[in-house]
Amino acid sequence: MQINDVVDAIAIKLHKTFGDEYTIYTESIEQGFQKPCFFIALLEPDQEQVVGNRYHKTNPFDIHYFGRGNIDAHNTADKLMNEMEYVKCINGDLLCGTKMKASVIDGVLHFFVNYNMHIYKIQNPIPIMEDLEQRILTKG
Repeated sequence: MQINDVVDAIAIKLHKTFGDEYTIYTESIEQGFQKPCFFIALLEPDQEQVVGNRYHKTNPFDIHYFGRGNIDAHNTADKLMNEMEYVKCINGDLLCGTKMKASVIDGVLHFFVNYNMHIYKIQNPIPIMEDLEQRILTKG
């Protein structure tokens, strides 16, 4: 699964939760954007080897919400805490949101959430030896 699959899953969940009147941006926001809207930002993804070909991938996101003041931001933070616990990817995988927290900075809600996963990297298979022929000579 790729990071863009997770971004798409977040965008789909935001759309299902808040509806059509909220624009969802996954690229940079242009001047003159319409409020209310969301901007999905990936912070610093991390990948750590666990055992062999198994890895733990951490995907921290900051979902910005540009709304209509602090009361609206606080209500949206509560809704995000409840609704963003699980997101479903297009391939059917279900991801659990962890380390959720929210803060309002300069009138913009920043909702932080991690969607972590375990991955298994498939290595190129080692070529298998074809046929082996062995002759054994015995005396006797």
